[in-house]
Amino acid sequence: MKHTKLITGGLAALASAALVVGSSLPAHAEPVRPYAAAGSDTTQDVWNGLTNDGGPLSSIANYDAFDGSGVANDNQLIKTKTAGVWLVRPSGSGNGVRALSGAWDPANRVWKGKQLLNEEIDFARSSSGPSGANADLNYIPFARDAVSIAYNTTTGLTNLNLTTGQIKELYTGVDDEADSVVTFSGGLPLVNGTAVQPKIPQQGSGTRSFFISAAGLTGLALGSYISDPAGAAGLPENSVAAIPNGGDLIPFSAAQWIGQNNGASNATGSFANAALASINGQVPTNGTAPNLTPGALFGARVGTSYNTVPVPGAGTFNRDTYNVIPAAFRSGTATAKQANLVSSLTGGLNGSAAKTIINRYGFGTLGYLTTPSTYRTGSFQH
Repeated sequence: MKHTKLITGGLAALASAALVVGSSLPAHAEPVRPYAAAGSDTTQDVWNGLTNDGGPLSSIANYDAFDGSGVANDNQLIKTKTAGVWLVRPSGSGNGVRALSGAWDPANRVWKGKQLLNEEIDFARSSSGPSGANADLNYIPFARDAVSIAYNTTTGLTNLNLTTGQIKELYTGVDDEADSVVTFSGGLPLVNGTAVQPKIPQQGSGTRSFFISAAGLTGLALGSYISDPAGAAGLPENSVAAIPNGGDLIPFSAAQWIGQNNGASNATGSFANAALASINGQVPTNGTAPNLTPGALFGARVGTSYNTVPVPGAGTFNRDTYNVIPAAFRSGTATAKQANLVSSLTGGLNGSAAKTIINRYGFGTLGYLTTPSTYRTGSFQH
């Protein structure tokens, strides 16, 4: 079942744009509910299934990472609360956390130049973990994913099985002469003799941040042949439209790959000439579409759930995705509304209806949603 985006178009979009006084930027009037979520592209579809499509958490308005064009676009405004302001749509995990911080950081209530004083964002979807030493934010585990490499097969790439070291070669341009799989000709990479073009998702993408850590690229420069423009020119994550040519390859959420191929999530581009690589000998998926399921790359499962928290770092390509809230929501001074949201993001997601939806969209359910010791903390981000 494909989800319904919280985006209006045509005359409705034109009418809503007129509400933005002194601005020529297009805006979209979208449903206003008690809670608003924004951020990660990776988990936006499953959250649409849980909320906008009549799921068990329908009190939450879930806002897509992109405006429908498939690229980050700072010209699109949304309004999440009746008393709130029109704000730039947060595109990606990093921007979602920054917008959440703008709504709740008492020292800096600003996101993209707008003051947020009306609880405009209640939680951020994030496919990467926290940064910063402060405990301003709580990262509550949501669902299990894995990150692999999607590639275009039309020039002969087949059955790719890449190691962490080989991925590092591809993305730094530094040749490991002991490795015969990844080689270089004229400074450009080849895999098993076939020319390839590594690509990377837009800056602010949680999948990008996670991939950089998993591939051991933290602090290293990307190869000069990898295009990495900032802002709207960057490539969206989890879109096969980003790999149109033979040899193109890009990090890709395995859960999104499953959801799109099985028909649960909206796909951008054709999968006819696309495949997903195994990493360190672990397959990202099992079965065939429309009945794909998570593979060994997701980690070990006990029964129907994953019960071991992944240890982030080089060589770990499975990950928990997160729902990020201000730490104050779990304190003794939290309001009833805030406490109810925490309950929805923990016990509410532990219900059978929510678990069925999470699985339908390609993710694995977690056995520790209600275990605070597995929550992570991080600083407000701006």
